[in-house]
Amino acid sequence: MVTKRTQLLEPVNAVEAVRKAWNYPLFDAIFQRRARRYPLGAEMPGDLAPFKSNKPPVPLDEIEEAMLVMAGTGISGINLADLPFNDQNGSNFCGNTMLQFVGRTYASACGSHGTELFYTNDEGTYMVSMRDKLPSAMQEFESLDDREKIVEAYRANTVQIGEGRLSIPMEPGVTQPFNWWNANQPGTTLFMPISDVTWEYINVLMLVMDEPNCFYPYDDMNGNAEPLKEWADKGYLDRTRAYPLSNLESSLRMIVSGTEQAIMLQNMYLGLQAMGLGGWIFSASTGPLILALMGFRLEVPQKSGPRKPLIEGAEPVPVPVGLDGHFQAYCPPYYPDMASATQAIFDAKWGGKGIYKEEGGPVGLKDKQSLDRLVAKTPDWCLEATKALCQYIWETYGRFPATLDPMEMNVWFQAQHLETDFYDEYYQPGAYHQAVKDHMSVWHGAQ
Repeated sequence: MVTKRTQLLEPVNAVEAVRKAWNYPLFDAIFQRRARRYPLGAEMPGDLAPFKSNKPPVPLDEIEEAMLVMAGTGISGINLADLPFNDQNGSNFCGNTMLQFVGRTYASACGSHGTELFYTNDEGTYMVSMRDKLPSAMQEFESLDDREKIVEAYRANTVQIGEGRLSIPMEPGVTQPFNWWNANQPGTTLFMPISDVTWEYINVLMLVMDEPNCFYPYDDMNGNAEPLKEWADKGYLDRTRAYPLSNLESSLRMIVSGTEQAIMLQNMYLGLQAMGLGGWIFSASTGPLILALMGFRLEVPQKSGPRKPLIEGAEPVPVPVGLDGHFQAYCPPYYPDMASATQAIFDAKWGGKGIYKEEGGPVGLKDKQSLDRLVAKTPDWCLEATKALCQYIWETYGRFPATLDPMEMNVWFQAQHLETDFYDEYYQPGAYHQAVKDHMSVWHGAQ
């Protein structure tokens, strides 16, 4: 039997458990961080430390989930973008790299924040939709009353995309055998960050090709093809600064999904310590399969591309491109072609309501007009070169990017109420800290 999940019925700041967690020492949380995997109600198989919990699973309540979600993906205010946008002579210093001036709890190159948080529990599967949300102040959380925004933002931006717990196959090739016994079990909440790689990818292309960088991307995976030779011949790009496409894409994987997902989940990991919950980070073995189970659109590339199947004649692997109407990559089928997708990202920066414009939302500077007036706009030639390269990738490989999935899932994070009796029986003292020991009494009034 699973205890029914409870909802918060009182102001956040009136909850003593929240106050304790909010004031938990940061460095204690850092040095107490451990993977603690044994949830209430589970059974550990094998002969090394066999144990069966005699307690029912207890799901996270609303405030527990809300605090973890907002620690991972919440809006914290306005980012500073305190970098030189141009040099002493007014020349471009690539400060126009910024894609957003929204401050989030997780760090992101160029303020792009292309990762959204999904999760599943006993009641359903959900997306926390934050990409287009704006801050209301430089610092969203300054007073005790601001803590109410945790639950307000959680409720306002969480969209249910499926009924009941997501059914993830516990079998070889999908998940690791050592996680079958406890992953996504009753009472647990499984968090799954998913990154749109295309959003920052196109922005980075405009950055690396613009002055003073003038890098020259070429396709080392296709006979060193030079789709941008026209712009090199015109003197815009420097062929001595050749940039292999394979290197660019591998760097993008680290910059976007590798970095954003890890930082997001580390924030939540530290939140576990402060709240006294158990949980751990682990690999999402087959991201596209799980995305398909969540309702993501998968497109089959029309060409084999650089990632050829091992078995001759095997069908190309479907590529996850988005969750229709909720989280869509900057590529077909959501845009008619890659030129249109590139234009959309250019417009997000420089269009009528672009972030550098008066109508484009809040910024940290007192004088926002200076952004529109002084920041070097991405030049037309650079926009056209970016469109040409993106369209070349699409036409050559039947997909965009060439080697990365537009939507990537790398790691998961599970949170749960910990079965401390297991650790008491098998582990030395210190396997868990006082906040874990006190959690059920502090948070749920258990004796």
